[in-house]
Amino acid sequence: MKLAFGRMGDWLVDPRELAPRLGVSTADLKRMDRQGRLDARVASSDGDGICLTRVTVRLHDRGWRGIFDESGALVSEEMW
Repeated sequence: MKLAFGRMGDWLVDPRELAPRLGVSTADLKRMDRQGRLDARVASSDGDGICLTRVTVRLHDRGWRGIFDESGALVSEEMW
């Protein structure tokens, strides 16, 4: 999984890779996003000279958090 910039300068995670981690289909994930039922947050930190970006995605009863390095590579993740 990679974190990339979108055309508007926003951060993007591929929904085809994210949906299975949340236990939903890609179509359902996109639909929930359009309906405002998906909460996604991005936070960056620069500790010890290492830039990391944390992406947190929540649905009503589950969530996923990924930590990405400055190249956009996933370095850790957790699901609940």
